[in-house]
Amino acid sequence: PRSTPRQGRRQRQMCIRDSIRASRAEGVEHCIPSVQLSFGFQATDQGRSNKRVSSHDVQILAPYGEPEIYGWDVPLSEIEHRNTYRGEMNLGDQPSPSEYIRFTNSTVGHDGTESPAILIDYVEVAAPIYDEWPPQSHRNVFPESKHADDETAYAREIISALMARAWRRPPTTRDIDRKLQLFERLRPSCDDFQEAIVEDLATILTTPKILYVFPGEQEALQTDAKDQLSQNELATRLSLFLWCSLPDETLLELASAGRLNDDEVLRQQVSRMLADPRATRFTKHFVQQWLKMQPLEFLSPTRGDDGLDEALLESIKQEPIALFADMLRHDSSVLDFISSDYLVVNERLAKHYGIPGVEGNDFRRVSLPAESNRGGLLTQAGLLTMNSDGEDSHPVKRGVWLLTNLLNDPPPPPPPAVPEIDLSDPEIAKLTLKERIEDHRDHAACLSCHQKIDPWGIAFENYDAMGRWRDQIDGRIVDATSVLPNKTPLDGMKGLKEHLLQDRQEQFVRAALEKMASFALGRQLDFGDRAGVT
Repeated sequence: PRSTPRQGRRQRQMCIRDSIRASRAEGVEHCIPSVQLSFGFQATDQGRSNKRVSSHDVQILAPYGEPEIYGWDVPLSEIEHRNTYRGEMNLGDQPSPSEYIRFTNSTVGHDGTESPAILIDYVEVAAPIYDEWPPQSHRNVFPESKHADDETAYAREIISALMARAWRRPPTTRDIDRKLQLFERLRPSCDDFQEAIVEDLATILTTPKILYVFPGEQEALQTDAKDQLSQNELATRLSLFLWCSLPDETLLELASAGRLNDDEVLRQQVSRMLADPRATRFTKHFVQQWLKMQPLEFLSPTRGDDGLDEALLESIKQEPIALFADMLRHDSSVLDFISSDYLVVNERLAKHYGIPGVEGNDFRRVSLPAESNRGGLLTQAGLLTMNSDGEDSHPVKRGVWLLTNLLNDPPPPPPPAVPEIDLSDPEIAKLTLKERIEDHRDHAACLSCHQKIDPWGIAFENYDAMGRWRDQIDGRIVDATSVLPNKTPLDGMKGLKEHLLQDRQEQFVRAALEKMASFALGRQLDFGDRAGVT
């Protein structure tokens, strides 16, 4: 059989290589099915991990009877979760140390039909896979050197190079001498030079200087203002911000040359870094932290026409991240988070929203008609789903989420012993959700919090527990109108967006900037940061 190009970003990393021989099933001609690769484990009966590791779907182009080889090279370092019991327990024991790969037919069925079938008659898994030997990772630690025959000199060269890389600054002579002394004490008890070096390097990688970001000892020698970052600190903060990783050689060289303070050089580096595949970590982690998306990780897919199937669950988790990534590529206005004339969706999500003409599982920008009830973050299914109670919308959760994350104006915590809505009362049970909330707000203990929260959350009432638009609930017209504490009326989602853009624009932009600054710094902002944010 023929072989197709292998998917994956190896970049000289240790990989796991997964291959299948596959074709379309008999009768599948017009629709091209696709496959995703996942990696997971289930150590106990209490839960499991199953994460997609393929960067995009692989289309199965081979016709029935003419299978081809399709494959993925997945860097082991890019697999987010591993079974902590691997290597500690034996197969068959509990907790189980095993891990697995999973091939998923990710094609969306049409008009109520199932996804077009794929035939797989061969699977091969190989690991670890290297492009070359010794691998680049080994040569990065043990490079070719004129000092290779002099163990002490070679050890000094290796130690100083790794310290500079790991600690994100040039090491002092005192730093190097201390580690070299440790090497000399370890060497007699080790079988060879490399074993002693590995033991020494392990101490470098477990010090606070690599685990935490804080000013280095060299900064005490600077004559600049105390609040001025050093070049190495700037390189570190930039790489942790945009790559969630250590600075590369280019950044470190520019820092050593004192060029990162040049505005034009800094702009060029930001553009370069955002174009690098490592920037996907920034879009993912920032959006997940900013929007507090962790509740989505606890949802499990369900079955049924109205259920949250696996493809939809994955799509709603990805949509906010895909929107932010698209906005970065197009240099879009930050106000597109509030309201936009486009969505960034794939086929499964477009089907959920009732948008025709979108095929495939890759996210792409799709234009919206003028009177659409979608656009921006507020109407995204994932954010609406995680702020529901699983069966219906939850105006209080949605209001608190908006105030806290988009406006950076969290409501006060509820007072103790607040009574819950008594659904056993037949008079309360027959009320609409909005009417129940209004009745709850009549309690004196509840008024102070709910008068600030409820009007924001009620504006979302046209969206059900899974973010689908609805005009009626149990035959009654949805009333999504509300009045803010300052007497400003909100007419549903349209009115909410208009109010945010017209009257709260500056507050939203400042809140978004503060959230991003907090992510970039790795800490909450304090009073001293205000001048830099304004």
